Amino acid sequence: MDIKNQNINELRDISSISIYPNPEHIDLSNKHDSERIVEISPNRRYAKLNCILGKGAYKTVYKALDWEEGFEVAWSSTQTSKAEYIELNEEIEILKRVRHPNIINFHDCWYNNNEIIFITELMTSGTLREYIRKLQVPYLKIIKRWSRQILKGLYYLHSYNPPIIHRDIKCDNIFINGAHGEVKIGDMGTAKMKLGKNYTVIGTPEFMAPEMYEEKGYNEKVDVYAFGMCLLEMVTGEYPYSECKNPPQVYKKVINGTKPECLSRVNDPQVLEIINSCICPENERWTVKQLLETSFFLAEPEVLLLSSNETKNHLTMQVIFKGADQLSVKFEFNTDTDTAEDVVSEMIQEEVIPEKYQQLITSEINGILREMNKYTPELDENKEEDHHIWKRGNAISKKIEQANQRFKDAERRIMAAEEAIKKIDIELENIAKKKQATLEYELQKKAVISDGTIRTPQEMLDDGK
Repeated sequence: MDIKNQNINELRDISSISIYPNPEHIDLSNKHDSERIVEISPNRRYAKLNCILGKGAYKTVYKALDWEEGFEVAWSSTQTSKAEYIELNEEIEILKRVRHPNIINFHDCWYNNNEIIFITELMTSGTLREYIRKLQVPYLKIIKRWSRQILKGLYYLHSYNPPIIHRDIKCDNIFINGAHGEVKIGDMGTAKMKLGKNYTVIGTPEFMAPEMYEEKGYNEKVDVYAFGMCLLEMVTGEYPYSECKNPPQVYKKVINGTKPECLSRVNDPQVLEIINSCICPENERWTVKQLLETSFFLAEPEVLLLSSNETKNHLTMQVIFKGADQLSVKFEFNTDTDTAEDVVSEMIQEEVIPEKYQQLITSEINGILREMNKYTPELDENKEEDHHIWKRGNAISKKIEQANQRFKDAERRIMAAEEAIKKIDIELENIAKKKQATLEYELQKKAVISDGTIRTPQEMLDDGK
């Protein structure tokens, strides 16, 4: 890409109030950098480069520049008719206002030479499907994190009035920011506002719900069905209905209610239940809100290693809860005497962390220890027995130490209680003295008798006996 070295005023069309460069001043030759400007948007804000990011049967995605904001964007060209573009105008205006951290930002759109041009946020790290291929079968923890973000994006779309239906949710249309693991739903060009039932057959056959093939119409639950297929691909690493050779075979299986073969390879019963709740008939299918409320998709705590000493036997860790619990717990861990199981059990007994996370937090701590290579190397039989005896001895010592500590705490509480009782006794004594002084004063006032003799309060008291 190169722009002629001219005064900035010469790069603008003087007759226009636009702040963007005039196309006639843009160097479109290929004699300079490999990336160059090949087209300018009608409003002259966006410049398409000759760099293709992706290409499909009906759509090509190019890298482009946003002159107003100064960053790169995606320029997508999709073949369509003018009539279809006009029909999409209402949806386009809505999509321009859609802003959510798990949805790719939609900036602008126009029609030119039998193509709809979409300008969207640029994601360069790759699609969810590419990440599945790289990681093969990702850890369940990663799958949960991805799924939560996809569902949050869908919940936002479905919460519109009327709901926005994406209609082409699949792993190829979900993008990941490699630096932060942020997941965003893309390809919003197929989105449709739900005004009653929709009837247009659109999407990818393997991810299309049965009702999309029928004439009865469909609603936002088709996105839930597609999400279920995405989750199936995440946990198995296989494309749904990969056993089929062509779309008609996929269509036949979907219409007949035949599930993908790879579903039989899902081992986790909770994951299997979630998938079946998504790809079941429409009237039984869960909503996005129901999915987000399941325990499977609740935000889970993470354990972080904050610091360690030189010998790496004394660690400082922290449990961070990102969900509704809003909890953060810092704790010490001695690799010579502590085990993850004991430390987590102790924190649960002291009601520092919820019991429901016991297994997960224990696993996280053990994962940190594995990374630090703190597990004992291979031992011969005698050494291994010695190691077990040593470990049991340390466990007993630790329990004795904990019991002694509890006893000392009880002693401190008893001493504090005794001190409080002493203070109360002193207060009561002071109150009694004040009452006695008040009584003597009242009697003194009455001590003057008719003969003028003054009698003492004690004499007055004696007379009253």
